[in-house]
Amino acid sequence: MGVGSGMVFVLDGEPDTTQKLTTSLSNSGFEVTTHTASGDLLTQTTKNFPDLVLLPVSRDIDRASQVIKDLRSRSDDLPIVLVMSESNIEPLAGLLEDGATNYLILPHATAELISHIARTSIDVRRELRRYKRNEKDLKKLNQALIESVRALEQDQQAGFRVQQGMMPESPFSTDGLTLRHLIVPSLILSGDFIDYFELPDGRLVFYIADVSGHGAQGAIVTVLLKGLSARLANEFDELQLDDAGKVLGWFNQELIACRLEQHVTMFLGIVDKGAGRLHYANAAHFPATILQSAQGTKYLEMGGLPLGLYEGARYSGRETALPESFTMVMFSDGVFEILPEQSLQAKEDHLLSLVKGDNGDIDSMADHLGLGVVNEVPDDIAVFTVARAG
Repeated sequence: MGVGSGMVFVLDGEPDTTQKLTTSLSNSGFEVTTHTASGDLLTQTTKNFPDLVLLPVSRDIDRASQVIKDLRSRSDDLPIVLVMSESNIEPLAGLLEDGATNYLILPHATAELISHIARTSIDVRRELRRYKRNEKDLKKLNQALIESVRALEQDQQAGFRVQQGMMPESPFSTDGLTLRHLIVPSLILSGDFIDYFELPDGRLVFYIADVSGHGAQGAIVTVLLKGLSARLANEFDELQLDDAGKVLGWFNQELIACRLEQHVTMFLGIVDKGAGRLHYANAAHFPATILQSAQGTKYLEMGGLPLGLYEGARYSGRETALPESFTMVMFSDGVFEILPEQSLQAKEDHLLSLVKGDNGDIDSMADHLGLGVVNEVPDDIAVFTVARAG
């Protein structure tokens, strides 16, 4: 086909009208045929159905109206262009309401105008059909995406239940110590993890860990950490880990052996309840642990490299006396994302004030941080307390 590119049916009208329409459109590259409105046009197969119909309107307006309705019953988007004379223009509005899409007034319409109206009508129909096809494809794609997201969410919820089942009891009490924790994930699954257990000699081991990454990627590593905790609890004496720094070194080597893409920060403490002392080590976990007591509120020392990155990394163990009454408060670094202060120093000062003002109570701190009302947080947030009342 030429410039026009389309099949046009001209319904029988006055010979001069039919000739003008046929000649104008044929010269513009359209494939043009004439048909009887009430006969062979409606019996055309889909393959041979036109892209455009030109309907000359005579004095028989009712017939023209019925033809439009018949065509509309066959196709709801077929362009139907009325061809009218100035003396017979009065019924135009009614025929447009019946379903006609445009009109020409003869003899004033030139060959160029006839061709333009035909080409525009066909192009509009094709664009509309293309849009509907794209919309249909998009709806299918959206539905498939919704189903995939729903399946993923179900998997994530199953993973969440598994992850929650791995967490230690909260609150947990032993020999005057009480441990509580709260984890608010940015997604369904969390890369923050907390664990604690007692050794056969009565010492209490606890840690807070933050796995790089969010969601399932980080959660998989927390499963690994739980398994390592179980090994550590069962084999502590055999492993001959006589201080907290060596425990972190052991975690580091075990994680490196797994060839993970993620790294882990961790603060680990060992409470000697009989001696009233804390042995601890830090593998780049930030913010530092806060110790709150009658003697004041302060950060414990930091230091160390993340776990799972550097073969043979060494971690320094530290020791401090524990007051008769105290609270240790640990956060994951996601807490900084929800604090209003801009500078890091101001955020650290905020946490110190928060712990001091709430006396280390985890529920009060969570309320002041807004963790009980937020629906989404930009990063996983963990809060963990180890306390002893005097």
